[in-house]
Amino acid sequence: MNDLTAYMKTVSRAAMFFLAVCLLVWALVPQAKPYAAGLVLGTVISLINARLLGAKIQAITRLVMENTGKRINSGFISRACMALIGTMICVKFPQFDLISMIIGLFFVQMATLLMGILSYFKTNKGMRGKG
Repeated sequence: MNDLTAYMKTVSRAAMFFLAVCLLVWALVPQAKPYAAGLVLGTVISLINARLLGAKIQAITRLVMENTGKRINSGFISRACMALIGTMICVKFPQFDLISMIIGLFFVQMATLLMGILSYFKTNKGMRGKG
């Protein structure tokens, strides 16, 4: 479980750095404001969804360890509704670009995938010489 917390902390830091870069682009490049705003909106929603999923995974793990037999869902509907709210914001307000928001929705997943690949190669690098 500590691995999940550490991964979430690292991904959150990467997302905050990306958000800072997007906000700088938004402030300094007037032509890119809708795109930067869409990326910010999508990344924030992606980060919220990742936090929700992490909390659900911890709850499911706790229930499995306690062996209570109680059922819990993964919260897919709430995470899908968050993406739908972001889409509605982009459609309603022209200050946000829809395609950029959709791209931002995948930021945390891509950062997690990249972090997993790097972690895999980092741990297996030391094991290659021992086999």
